[in-house]
Amino acid sequence: MYPNSRPKIALTLLLAFSSVTTGCSPQWIKAAMADLPVLVQMALNIGTMVTTLQSGKQLNSSEAAAIQNLSNEASRDLNLLQTLYNQYKASPSADTMQKIQDAISGINQNLPALLRAAHVSDPSLAARVTAAVNLILATVNSFATLLPPARSAVQAASLKRAIPHPEDLKKQWNQQICGPTGKAALDSSLNICPIR
Repeated sequence: MYPNSRPKIALTLLLAFSSVTTGCSPQWIKAAMADLPVLVQMALNIGTMVTTLQSGKQLNSSEAAAIQNLSNEASRDLNLLQTLYNQYKASPSADTMQKIQDAISGINQNLPALLRAAHVSDPSLAARVTAAVNLILATVNSFATLLPPARSAVQAASLKRAIPHPEDLKKQWNQQICGPTGKAALDSSLNICPIR
């Protein structure tokens, strides 16, 4: 072996590894761009569900306002994330990648905090809103595991993690959030809930 060949081999392996891992970029952007509109619709549907329930006078105004606030925040955060993914797709940069990571961190902090603050007294509705938030968070976090430059030691495992397809997200939403509860008033408000 020539004395200079080891660094060249190491550099070649590093470049090969880099091209394999960053080669996932088109796929993670494509998956995120397919799922984000569905997630935004889910966020909006949380608010729609509450508006329908509120018209039936089943929620007190503070619960309704808290859940509507959660819906609005989720929608804003997801729209921002979608904008950032579009920016990154058009012109990849470390700055935009950092903004994407910050947006995901914000979603992970804001939505659970708003959910806890909502204090929904109806257990069925609380379970539905919690399931909705958890579905949104799980999907957003699956995007985060595929972000290129900021990968950590769990890189290999995270690349194997699957991002749900939009059809799967819709199915999970329709089953977990919009399925029958056995409470006539709540079930009637959930008729507008399914995502097609």
